[in-house]
Amino acid sequence: MTPDPPSGRRIYGEYEIETMIGKGSIGKVYLARHRRIGRRAAVKVIDPDQRFEDDQDRDEFYRRLQREAELCGSLQHPNIVTLYEAGYEDDVVSFLATEYVAGESLQSRLRRTRPLPLPEALSIAADILRGLSYAHDHGVIHRDIKPANILISNEGHTKITDFGIARPLDSSLTGVNSLLGTPNYMSPEQVKSTAVTPRSDLFSAGVVMYEMLSGVRPFGAPELTGILFNVVNLDPPLVSDVNPVVPQPVAEIVARLLAKSPADRYESAAAALKDIEQKHMEVRAAAEYATVAAMHDSTTPLPTIVDEHVSSEPQTASPALTGAGATPMGVKTDTRIPPLIKRPVPAVVFWSVTLLLLASFAATVSTIRSRIRQQQPAAVITPQQAAIAQEKRQQLRSARALVANGRYGEAIARYDGYLAKYPEGAVARTERDAAQQMLEQSTNPTSEITVARKKPHQREEPPRKKSRWERFRKWVKGE
Repeated sequence: MTPDPPSGRRIYGEYEIETMIGKGSIGKVYLARHRRIGRRAAVKVIDPDQRFEDDQDRDEFYRRLQREAELCGSLQHPNIVTLYEAGYEDDVVSFLATEYVAGESLQSRLRRTRPLPLPEALSIAADILRGLSYAHDHGVIHRDIKPANILISNEGHTKITDFGIARPLDSSLTGVNSLLGTPNYMSPEQVKSTAVTPRSDLFSAGVVMYEMLSGVRPFGAPELTGILFNVVNLDPPLVSDVNPVVPQPVAEIVARLLAKSPADRYESAAAALKDIEQKHMEVRAAAEYATVAAMHDSTTPLPTIVDEHVSSEPQTASPALTGAGATPMGVKTDTRIPPLIKRPVPAVVFWSVTLLLLASFAATVSTIRSRIRQQQPAAVITPQQAAIAQEKRQQLRSARALVANGRYGEAIARYDGYLAKYPEGAVARTERDAAQQMLEQSTNPTSEITVARKKPHQREEPPRKKSRWERFRKWVKGE
């Protein structure tokens, strides 16, 4: 049953409430429909039971709502949620009707996947910076950029919501020197209650980027005082050190956004957007190149990859790993035909037999190879498969990085999350068991990690050498 709005009302202005979709510190958010034109909207109803210290506190609260409603009503941008209408009762704002975004918040997205795939994270970051650049150019500072205030539509577009409606952390809502924002995403100047500029939003955007790319919050701590101390004093490690998948240039962009002094950050959101767009284009081009190469080179023998993949998916050796002009792993480069017999024979007899064999089998070999190629199904990789494969690689690399740093408990938790989503992952399960053994070894020095060793004086049997006839048959088949 749909929860009723405050006081049992189901009509606000021309908007009829359908269902509740969220709850904030100053009220609830409902999905509503305009009774005359049928347009859907997200209606934020201000809680009439909002508690205030005194009448001055109450007046300041509603003045701020009115001021921000006027500012946000003037913002029209694809990456900003549009304010449709502000409703009034007794000359104070009672509800705000905004654009309804069908999708999910970035906060919900991060709950399902941490970290995000690199192309997706850069795309979201670019949209955030586009919205902030427009808002800053129109004199509006958000002051509360965080995953909960970033919406991702079903079409993949990112929009910033709740402009200018900062969340109070103490009893005063907008008093002088008050602390406004969300601790994990606040800038140092917000923590110190000094003057806030557009570069404060850039710091918060950098925190969001760090979390998307690494899966962790850069200033996280068990208690509020620890978080605020870290925001002001702690320089987090480069995001590329936490997640090796992130390129060094991208990590440097995030580090510049997280500079403690506003003067050391980007001068504007537009300047940061320029660098992010450049890196996003490079990452997207590399991903498209790899996908196209895999789709059009499905007959090339491929190297074995440790990461979890569906065996039928085509893959190609990365030019960055093999070098320009290098031969991909697993491709035969020696096509010489070995002699068919060992014992010496006259040269005339040898070459006569060889030429006859080549002449008689040349057409057959060509026909066989042609038919084999025609019968091989074209391997096709979809964008969804490529995204899943990339996500698997990132999660495994992140877990391995934690193991390499001796953080076995966190690595085990990362592996458990991976296996919960991909229970068929044999490699992840093996690595998880190894991390568990390392954790037990570190906590109990008397325990031992079992290592498979060869028995003394036990020799490995050399592989059986294939006969010349077997090698010739494989050459004819093109193997």
